[in-house]
Amino acid sequence: MSNITLNLTDKPSMRKTVLFFLIIITGFSFVVKAQSDIDLSAKDTVYKKQITAFPYPAYAQETSWEFGVLSVFQFKMPDATFGTRPSNATFIGFYTLENQLRLKLEHTIFTKNEDWLFEGTWEHSKYPEKYYGIGSNSSADDEQLVDWSKIDFRQQILKKLSDKMFLGVQLRYANYWDISLGPKKDGTPGDVTTLPGYEGGSVSGLGSTYKWDTRDLVLSPSKGFFIEGRFEVYHKYLGSDYDFNVLTLDLRKYFDLSKEKEGTSVLAFQGLTKQTFGELTPFREMALMGGLNMMRGVYEGRYRDQKMIAAQTEFRQYLFWRIGMTAFLATANVFDEYGNFTGQDFKIAGGGGLRFLINKKDKASIRVDYGIGPEKSSGLYLTFGEAF
Repeated sequence: MSNITLNLTDKPSMRKTVLFFLIIITGFSFVVKAQSDIDLSAKDTVYKKQITAFPYPAYAQETSWEFGVLSVFQFKMPDATFGTRPSNATFIGFYTLENQLRLKLEHTIFTKNEDWLFEGTWEHSKYPEKYYGIGSNSSADDEQLVDWSKIDFRQQILKKLSDKMFLGVQLRYANYWDISLGPKKDGTPGDVTTLPGYEGGSVSGLGSTYKWDTRDLVLSPSKGFFIEGRFEVYHKYLGSDYDFNVLTLDLRKYFDLSKEKEGTSVLAFQGLTKQTFGELTPFREMALMGGLNMMRGVYEGRYRDQKMIAAQTEFRQYLFWRIGMTAFLATANVFDEYGNFTGQDFKIAGGGGLRFLINKKDKASIRVDYGIGPEKSSGLYLTFGEAF
């Protein structure tokens, strides 16, 4: 692999971003914690672990129809207390009509009394996708098919600071290979050298993670809030072929509006920013707008750049039996530097969906969402778990 020289950080942008991060964290620190009448320190002898596994079809505009296997293991660690939230491990494997393959294992594990939190993802994928270039004004006419294969390992190891608050480290290693770029819609040959990170290779990084998570349930929260801040450094001394930094801030708040049974009417909010610093950040490591979790109705990666700011709100309503519905609205913008940021480039997407409850106790659901975005784009999503 050839030598790559990068501008590691944009210092003024970094200072502004860190200041923004600190202001948000400080503001959330004044949220009042709810009190419980249950003895949360007593051993939980009631909770029963559950394994749910089934073959499934799913659909998203990024994949077309996909066919796979889903398995969800929900459990508590030995000697877990009533105050220890359930852990979960989810495996998904699928193949799509777009010749995409993904094998993915995700886990969130709370130890006794939530003294430690382990969260991570292990993934292997071969994933052809549409590529439109960089920036918020990229043209749909520049659509090209980019093909790549990847292995990706991410693990967080977090220690409890106080109730529901954690601090720790994140380790990540990913490797991309077999990267190719197809012709544009007009037949113009694709030039792979215009693709940031076209040579492939590894990204290896070390980061710090702060997490404050008071949600009642991880898979389908109905109350509480979630804050996660990560700063990751990828550098050749860590084994990375690319030098860049990543700052991510994820804020979520849930309001239980139910008048009778808890969790039947929920209003949820999320604010998200991902910001990369490094002139040649690989195309898959940039901030990607769209997909099945944020900006539903926009193809994932339709817009991508060094930085993204996004927000969404969702109303979830239980209807009857195991059926529920939801309505959502989101907005987002991508840009390269703060000097080029403009509110005029914000995109809007929204839609609605249905839910089918597969685990009544922990409220794990199958969801079907239909979203509409800019440029008459739309997407149908059939998958597992809430968007946030």
